[in-house]
Amino acid sequence: MRTELKKLIDLDRERVLVTHIASLLAWDQETHMPPGAEEERAEQLAWLEGAAHEKAVNPRIGEYLSALGCSDSNPRGDPGLGGDAGAFLRLLYRNYTREVKLPADLVTETAKAQSLGQAAWVRARSENDFAAFRPHLERILDLKRQAAVCLDPNKKPYDVLLDLFEPGSDEAQVRGVFEPLRKDLAALLAKIRSRPQVDDSFLRKPCSKEAQRTASRYFMELLGYDLRRGRLDVTAHPFTTTVGRADVRITTRYDEGYFLSSLFSTIHETGHALYEQGVNPPPEYAGTCLADGASMGIHESQSRMWENVVGRSRSFWSREYPALRAVLGEVLSGVSLDEFLRGINKVEPSLIRTEADEVTYGLHIILRFEMEADLLSGRLEVKDVPAAWNAKTKDLLGIEPPSDSKGCLQDVHWSAGLFGYFPSYSLGNLYAAQFVQALRRDLDLDSCLKAGDYASMLGWLRKKIHASGAALLPKELCEGVTGKPLDAGHFVDYLNRKYSEIYGF
Repeated sequence: MRTELKKLIDLDRERVLVTHIASLLAWDQETHMPPGAEEERAEQLAWLEGAAHEKAVNPRIGEYLSALGCSDSNPRGDPGLGGDAGAFLRLLYRNYTREVKLPADLVTETAKAQSLGQAAWVRARSENDFAAFRPHLERILDLKRQAAVCLDPNKKPYDVLLDLFEPGSDEAQVRGVFEPLRKDLAALLAKIRSRPQVDDSFLRKPCSKEAQRTASRYFMELLGYDLRRGRLDVTAHPFTTTVGRADVRITTRYDEGYFLSSLFSTIHETGHALYEQGVNPPPEYAGTCLADGASMGIHESQSRMWENVVGRSRSFWSREYPALRAVLGEVLSGVSLDEFLRGINKVEPSLIRTEADEVTYGLHIILRFEMEADLLSGRLEVKDVPAAWNAKTKDLLGIEPPSDSKGCLQDVHWSAGLFGYFPSYSLGNLYAAQFVQALRRDLDLDSCLKAGDYASMLGWLRKKIHASGAALLPKELCEGVTGKPLDAGHFVDYLNRKYSEIYGF
């Protein structure tokens, strides 16, 4: 290995260590931190983000990249270094050339604003007080626009931010996917509405947090989540965070009036954690930027696959339903497997994205995508967000939020500065459907699920998707696994097959 390459690996590991420390503090803020610590925690996170940025823009990185032959036209550097080195250099070159464009004071100020905004959002959501959150959102949005201009003044801010989460994507490309998808989802929803509706009232029976906690732990371990390298906690909005190579944590939330919220949130976050725990770059690149997911769209494909393709399937519950009934006790007393399956797959427009069915979920994402595009472009002002959100909900879903807590304050993403993330959820659904088709060519998935053999599916995912981490771009990974570029048709076909059986059309 060339000396310059070794030095780059060491420098990048230092940066990753700092980001993991920041992740630990951010996790603590959402799970255990006392509210009086908000100001100092914001300063701590700002300092750490500044330190990580300082390490990311170390001039020696630029010198070593240049010495190894990296350039805009050849980010992989000298071909003689090998494929693993080329993947690492390409990613590091992308990260370095991006980070050097961001002023250090902008990085630290953004981190501080997001930490304070996160705490303000939690309070605003619980108190249904958008006005209290508004100045924080305005500040974060302004800082994100500034960052986008620094990164590429020749592109629209939203295009720049979308590319951070899904390399190669922009607003036009996402619209090109979402507009036909919107029509397909609306057509399927119309068919479903023409049929007798499913009765899922039994899902609203009171269920203790302790029973939900037991169910969450059972299913996360069942699917392969390694609790020696992770843990489950409670927060306002479920998330997964990587604190280290052997420390991938997830959170969920418990609603005693709707146990499915925690059940599917836990399975969803377990999908993320399984991906993170399965990333396996060559040993010499452990702890570097290669030890990450390929993109947020690929990441969401893993969580949505376990949550929906597995977690809402007959094959899975034909085996696991007795275990769930045993844990939840009287909650599911007298409810047959068929009734349960129809209940958890009921399609009906609802207010909360994380609890939405597979058909209307995509409409929730389109709503957020359109809102973000309008906010970043200046077509929409923050003060008008509640009214615009309610109008779009009415237009897309036919319902209107009774409060901002169930409307524009329901998601954590904007307070965390994650503008551009939302499309990843729908892209994840599309990737998942296409990946599952490829998986079924190698495995009899239904037989595996009926037999409780989740290890075979996880093993396939580890080999085909998880292990390579960030070495491949999303497009490269998709084509490598499935043999074809991403095609939304696979997801639409999956939905039509599934729901025509449930609703009988």
